[in-house]
Amino acid sequence: MGELIKDVSIACAPLGPFQTNCYLLFVEDSSGDKRCAIIDPGLGALAAIQEEIAAQDAEVTDVFLTHGHIDHTRGAAEVAQFYNVAVSIHPDDAFMLTKPAAGVSAQIAALFDAASMETPPQIVHVVDGQRISLAGVEFLIRHAPGHSPGCILAVGEDLVFSGDVLFKGSIGRTDLPYSDPEAMEHSLETVVKNLPTDLPVLPGHGPATSVIAELRSNPFLGAR
Repeated sequence: MGELIKDVSIACAPLGPFQTNCYLLFVEDSSGDKRCAIIDPGLGALAAIQEEIAAQDAEVTDVFLTHGHIDHTRGAAEVAQFYNVAVSIHPDDAFMLTKPAAGVSAQIAALFDAASMETPPQIVHVVDGQRISLAGVEFLIRHAPGHSPGCILAVGEDLVFSGDVLFKGSIGRTDLPYSDPEAMEHSLETVVKNLPTDLPVLPGHGPATSVIAELRSNPFLGAR
């Protein structure tokens, strides 16, 4: 792929019982070559995204997980195997890829058939402060535990993938196994409230929003 980025586009496929947002980050370089990073491939991801990736004639370079809960990871192994790429996750949530029923209730684990979920063949750990490339675009990793121990934000110059840390008008729940309400409060104060205010936010569920909109209106960020 060339050095100059010509165009960036994003597609979103809400997947599974919880309508978990699976994002496709398409990046085209100056020579017309395209790469694709897949963020949070949930239940049925491969079938849902295959056609779009083929239509874009894009090379899949990355599978990135905002955290380890099964609604975000259920399709990760299948997608990673099909495209022969590694799966990136924070080390504090990596255990959920080998024990997919961890971190959720027994009912949720059964709903997503955790017992038959495979482990991705290549797992890469990403940590706070690390700069990574997704389809050729640089993102800064910010660790924001609370919803799960290994929740991370991918903060780019033009957008942030917030996973289940921040939603439009809400935040991720903290009543699941391994959740920590105090850690979530700390993450909101030290990470979320310090994000660049002009950034669009692409969350793990629901519609897109922006940092400034949430600072102004989200009650969990102190808005009144």
